[in-house]
Amino acid sequence: MLQDRAERWPSGWSMALLTGSSVFRVRIRNVSRTGLRFSGPVPPRPGIKVAFHAMGQKVQARVVRCEQDGGALHFRHPISAAQLETLRQYTMLDS
Repeated sequence: MLQDRAERWPSGWSMALLTGSSVFRVRIRNVSRTGLRFSGPVPPRPGIKVAFHAMGQKVQARVVRCEQDGGALHFRHPISAAQLETLRQYTMLDS
């Protein structure tokens, strides 16, 4: 049986993905309440746990797909509507 996938929104937001020992600078391609696709360096392998900050809160996720130019994350808990709005509308400059 097919499951409905959460609605995805385009984004150009750049951020740091944090693992236990590394930081990966990536750019979001699209985002939903349950996950996102990104371009940039790819964490080591699917299944690795990562985190990032959105609106001052830590969002925990796991890598579910790795591609040559990016990958995809599944959030541990769905993000809030406000976090989704932030991630889909604003581009953060590298700081």
